[in-house]
Amino acid sequence: MHTPMKKISFILSALLCLSLTFTSCEALFDNLEGDLTKMTGEDMASSEAGIQMLLAEVYSYIPMNAYGYEDQYTMNAADSHGGDYGFNSNPYYGMYGIQTFWNWGAIRTINNFIEIVQDAAERSVVTAAAAKSYVAEARFVRAYCYFVMVRNLGGVPIITEPLDKYYDGHGNEQLFAFAKRATEKETWDFVLTEFQAAADDLEDEPVAQFRADKYAALGMKARAALYAASVSKYWTARGGISTQYQAVANKKTYMEESYANAYYKQCIDACDAIISSGKFALYGASPASVEDAVKNLGDMFRTVAKEEFIFGRSLDNGVASAGSDFDVYNSPAQTVTGNSSCGKYSVTIDFVDKFDNYDAAFGAVDGTVKTRADGKENEYFNAVLTRFPAEYKDIPYIEYDKINEPFLNKDARFQAWILYPDAQFRGQTIKIQGGMIHQDGSAKLWVEDSETVDGTTYYSFGDLTGNVSGFFNYENKMAGNTVTTGFSIRKYLDPATFQLYHKTFWYDIRYAEILLSYAEAVAESGQGDPSKAKQYLNAIRRRAAFKDEIDLTVENVLHQRELELAFEGDQLYTLHRRRAFYDKLNDAPVKGKKHALTPVIDLRGGSPKYIFVRSIHYAEDPLTGGKASDYHTDPKNYYGRISDFSVNGYEPNPANE
Repeated sequence: MHTPMKKISFILSALLCLSLTFTSCEALFDNLEGDLTKMTGEDMASSEAGIQMLLAEVYSYIPMNAYGYEDQYTMNAADSHGGDYGFNSNPYYGMYGIQTFWNWGAIRTINNFIEIVQDAAERSVVTAAAAKSYVAEARFVRAYCYFVMVRNLGGVPIITEPLDKYYDGHGNEQLFAFAKRATEKETWDFVLTEFQAAADDLEDEPVAQFRADKYAALGMKARAALYAASVSKYWTARGGISTQYQAVANKKTYMEESYANAYYKQCIDACDAIISSGKFALYGASPASVEDAVKNLGDMFRTVAKEEFIFGRSLDNGVASAGSDFDVYNSPAQTVTGNSSCGKYSVTIDFVDKFDNYDAAFGAVDGTVKTRADGKENEYFNAVLTRFPAEYKDIPYIEYDKINEPFLNKDARFQAWILYPDAQFRGQTIKIQGGMIHQDGSAKLWVEDSETVDGTTYYSFGDLTGNVSGFFNYENKMAGNTVTTGFSIRKYLDPATFQLYHKTFWYDIRYAEILLSYAEAVAESGQGDPSKAKQYLNAIRRRAAFKDEIDLTVENVLHQRELELAFEGDQLYTLHRRRAFYDKLNDAPVKGKKHALTPVIDLRGGSPKYIFVRSIHYAEDPLTGGKASDYHTDPKNYYGRISDFSVNGYEPNPANE
């Protein structure tokens, strides 16, 4: 059935206005004929170039949070200048920084685009084959939007037609009131069906690098299926939510364990289709040495590794003064000039301890950073550290000759992706040090101090404060530009110099995730091929230069997933889908807080030695005013709040009540 041209003109005029606000859309597709700013609505429906420009608008709605800060909402990292437990008021996020999506105008635009393409095919503006591909790409984007909605909101209305007759011309959301909210399971099933439909109609190769192809759709299906399976398996096992809430009683925020295996099977099948295609491989899969592994793992995030890349986004839109601020905000302070907003990304010792060390045969051994001869690595000072000067002499600290010594034998992924004390970066030695013990035994931490011994001056921060990247102004949350946990992020940062406008690319889906998802789904469900799953799990480790093998267990998979996908946003969502966020009411006193490792220079023996002090990260210290109840994960908050639920007649989510 033809879409009336008057309607097309109305739709496209609205789209044209929208598209002019997106500086990145035009750069998605190269070699388009025509100029978006010179084309009218009907022109865009009457040429393939116009339709491609509309498709670029559709892609702009993908809720892909490239270079986000999700890991700072886990125990693995922190904002150097503030706390990260609790709620983020930004409407783009829900609890704990969980990204959400509630944009029915976007869904309407996508549905309109599908009708426009179908009409264009009927009028021979585009071939049937081209129309099939365009519609499949639009369905991919729509499924992506619904995936982000259901993972945070539960069931939502499933709308697959434009519904323009229900609009009053102003896009009022309450006009969707007639569209009933689907159950959570129905919404997950819709997402998976749509990703499969897109995969069936897309080619094996993308039309352009950052457009979806068959394997991008299968990759997203695998991710969504694993999410649905995990939520199903752990929804009740880790708390569940009372049926006193309307949304639970009506299954809008409700899953059950009986659903899990079918979803795990869909994940396994989607992963297997990608793996068995033979089109993908781990970049630098068989390094000759740890040094080669470190180089490969760093290079992979500076240039697109085609064998690893499945789907992602480019940040280079051709505008010189635009791009992500991730690089300049998170570069170590020593390497940034003319910008005080740097050093924001602090990596916790909790995470650093999870990276294994190599033994003599390059097998994995426990990588917990050894700071004490008595092995009590689970003891931490409170953040103020007023007790340290009086108590340190009674603690059998290990003394190291070099400040970087405890970190040199760690997993190649740690070395490639994390900056540690005295790491070499951008031609400099990154100084991350926070204290000094003088020759007379007096000690100071997190304050400027110095002492000269045999003609050499030593500093509490490792150098003059203008030349350091750690701990300066530690206790002033709003000042300073240095990391406050002892470690910083290296992954993604330009190795040559800081970038005011970060213009690289983002892996939204890479092959390593597919291998890990297959292994997790097999380990959780007992379906699939366990020998293959073990092989894939150990291939991830082999890329990091480990030569031993580990068994296929859920714990081993989750450990490797956390390390391999560090700072890619995955850990936050792994905790969310598995209903495993920390519970600070019930966790052990130390376990539920983020921790720092402060290197301290010890001059008591005349020549410098280094000890390492474990402490609670300052912003999360309960002694600074926080209460235990502030850090409790209520199961009902695994679902975000529904906007305007009373206007639309929807059941409120538990968090709304």
